[in-house]
Amino acid sequence: MQENKKVEELTESVKNYVNTNIELLKLQLTERISVIAPGLLTSLILAMIGLIFILFLSIVAGFYFSKLLGDFTLGFGIIAGFYLLLGILFLLVKKNIIEKPLRDKIINKIINKD
Repeated sequence: MQENKKVEELTESVKNYVNTNIELLKLQLTERISVIAPGLLTSLILAMIGLIFILFLSIVAGFYFSKLLGDFTLGFGIIAGFYLLLGILFLLVKKNIIEKPLRDKIINKIINKD
């Protein structure tokens, strides 16, 4: 009888411990998501604004070179060539300059509570 009661108390204690750990994990996950999500959203908005700025700047540069050279095709071709070179350069250096630092920053945000 006494042993039965101790087993029940132990079982109840283990259940409480597991439930408490699950709640703690939920709270920690919520905290980390609440830190990462706003930063990600802000970065996406800034990236969209930056892309729109670059788009309009490219159009202006295309018209400028077109007027300078007297040919729309040549003016916008120069801008297209610039972006082609930029894309090739990006492909060559993306691993070391972009992917690795970005991955490290995301991991640090997830692991650290800063």
